[in-house]
This record gives sequence, structure tokens and C-alpha cells, in this order.
Amino acid sequence: MAQARGSTNRWSSQRLRKLMDRLRLEALLLRRSANFAWYTGGADNRVDHASPFGVADVLLTRDAQYIFTNNIEAPRMREEQTSTFEVIEHSWHGDEVRAIREVVGDASLGADFPLEGALDVSEEVAPLRYALDPDTLERYRQVGSDAATAVAEAADSLEPGMSEHEAAANLAATCRRRGLFSSVLLAAADDRIARYRHPIPHGDTLERRAMLVVSAERGGLYANVTRIVNFEEPDTELKRRQGACEAILRRMREEATHPGRTLADAFEDCRRFYAEEGFPDQWRLHHQGGMTGYASREVIATPHTRQEIQVGQAFAWNPSITGAKAEETFILTEAGPEVITHVPEENEE
Repeated sequence: MAQARGSTNRWSSQRLRKLMDRLRLEALLLRRSANFAWYTGGADNRVDHASPFGVADVLLTRDAQYIFTNNIEAPRMREEQTSTFEVIEHSWHGDEVRAIREVVGDASLGADFPLEGALDVSEEVAPLRYALDPDTLERYRQVGSDAATAVAEAADSLEPGMSEHEAAANLAATCRRRGLFSSVLLAAADDRIARYRHPIPHGDTLERRAMLVVSAERGGLYANVTRIVNFEEPDTELKRRQGACEAILRRMREEATHPGRTLADAFEDCRRFYAEEGFPDQWRLHHQGGMTGYASREVIATPHTRQEIQVGQAFAWNPSITGAKAEETFILTEAGPEVITHVPEENEE
């Protein structure tokens, strides 16, 4: 049975306990929203999505675990987000460091955010969440499916004469109806698709074609999807470019992303795939994606990225050739890659 949202994830707990042993820490605080969601099985400690830090912490000691937050957020944490944890609250206007020390005493303390008297462990904790456990993968499959359906529904709503802002609003709405937050949301019309790799909605009018891009998150997990919508038959060159993007994407999934390799190895394959499709320099104009999971991109692939590829990790490659782009999210299983954001084609039932 999959774990309940807001309950301890035994895989993350084991990894953090080992980290605490290695760093000789007696207590640990996790405030970054990605780490909070990872440890709690999908609970959300955010109010301001622009901040990497939430309004509640996971507080681990050698023999206990708590949610540590202020009196503003404590009721919501107890009732809606982390009901299986003991919640310790402090006054929102009080001395936070003193309140923490009242719980942990003079214990050696680590934190994934700047905190007086604590060792910064943010760089140590992040890699622990890259390989996803089976329960998380089950949640991720549903996030991916819902993200793909949201994009397909938004794409079906587009029509000539609509503005980019309207297109973006439709995509945001289809995501929110499924409990997805769209941390990245792009909508581009016609020539803006070719002019900019990141076309933030600007208000242009859709006439011949549109591009929708979303990084959709729920329970801390991000699913990344791009969809091109044509209102009229694209010309031969655009077809060639879009076909090349889709071929590169398929080869990145099936040929480049294998356990034991590094992201740098996969990136070298990516450059070769561009050349073999007849566009040897287009990779220079945009990053190609990389590992995803508890961030839109946990690690972006470059020629120097030595991050090892492992079973249980998730990936979002996004090849683009001026005027065209392809993007999906997949998880790497023992049996190979599994796409979790399959977007139905227009002719599918």
C-alpha cells in the first residue's frame, strides 16, 4: 500500500539518519519545500511559492521526529498536511533560534537553510532525494498522467484569435483543476516560438500555431510537458525540425539514459543526435534538460555533469530546434524508461 501523504517516508528517513551519522549531527531541520515534501511523502509547507523555504520544518533528533512551525501554520499542519507527526509550535514573533534550542538543547544541529549555530547541509541532502522510492514513483505516475491530460485539455481549447494570456490562463486552469501548481508556464504564438526559447506569455495573438509548456507540480513532484498546436498545416521545414526534436527526444530516452552512465555521457550523445538529424549547432541555443523529480530540474546536463544515472531517477529532456521543441517526463525503471506524461494525439480517442 502506498504511504499516506504527510507520513514518514522510511526511505528518506534511513538516508537522513545515515547522513546525520556521517556528519555527527544530533538534530536536523529541513525547511526547503523539496526536502519537506520528500521526507513527508508529499506534504506541502509552502505559502509563498516564490521562496525555496516553507513555513514549517521537519525536525529530526536521534530518537524522534517533529514538525516545527509557528502558531499561524500549526493548525493547518496538524489538520491538513502532517497529521501523523507531532507538531511543535512557537510564537510567530518570538526568537526562532531559542525556540529550536528549547527542543534540541545544545545538540549539534544541521539545517538545509541559513540558521545561526547550524551546519548548512543543503548540498548534502539534495542528492539523497534523486532516486525515488516505489511509493513515490506511484504518486509520480499519477502526477505525470494528470499533467499530460491538463496540457491536452488546454491544447484542445486553443483557437486562432486567442491571446497568449488566454492560452496561458486555460493551461493554468486545467492544471489547478487537478491540484497541480504550474511553477513554469509558457504560451507562445506563431513567430514567438522561433524567437525565444523561453517565451513567457506576452499577449500576442494565436494565428497559425501555438506552443504550451508546463512544469506541473503536486506533492513536491514535477512533471514537464511541451505541446505544439498547429491550426494549419506547417511547412516542410517546420515539419522537419519538429520531427528532429521528437527523434532526439526518443533517442535520449532509449539510447542515452542508462544506469551507470553520467549526465555528461548522455549530453555527449545528445550533441551527436543533433548532428545526425542535420542540426549540429542547435543544442547551443538552449539547455537540454536532465534529471527531474522534486524540482523542475534537479540537475541540468552539461559536458561537465558527473551525476550518475540510476534506476529510480526521473528525467525530462527538452530538445529544441528554432521553431520546434519536444519534452516529456519519464522514470528509469529496472525494465527501462517509462514515460509518465504521454499526451494523447488529436486523433486518439
